[in-house]
Amino acid sequence: MAAPFFSFTSYKFVVVPAGFGNELYSKILKELRASSEYLKEFVKAGATLLVSGAFSNRDAYNWLPIRIKYVKGQWRVTIEVAKGHKAAAIVEKEECLCDGYFTEIGAEGEIILTDREGRAILVVSEYGVGKIIATTIHEYPSKDFIAYCVGSD
Repeated sequence: MAAPFFSFTSYKFVVVPAGFGNELYSKILKELRASSEYLKEFVKAGATLLVSGAFSNRDAYNWLPIRIKYVKGQWRVTIEVAKGHKAAAIVEKEECLCDGYFTEIGAEGEIILTDREGRAILVVSEYGVGKIIATTIHEYPSKDFIAYCVGSD
């Protein structure tokens, strides 16, 4: 296994930024794939991984240990709460910009937020004793959401 591009051992929370799958914006997809075993162990041990929209129709989420597919788009949405969960606090307003939505969500994934059409825009998957939060919301996360992610809520 290749060494990761940084050590995950001293972190509780890692953010994979929006646009990570589009080579016009980022070159990290190759590194995420190379570090996938380390990321899996990081989450399994109790950490939180926040994965934002890839902004690419390629199979940009295949490095995750969960099943999830992404459909690229860009529009303003009205947020609908599909299931009560602390991760729903990611934004503090009713509308936000999204860069797509999720389909083919594995059995471990819970859809927390959708748009008005019922398309998943925030999914939480428990993995080991940690969690993977996948979102297409293209906004800065709220203070309450960050507190939840680092376990100080």
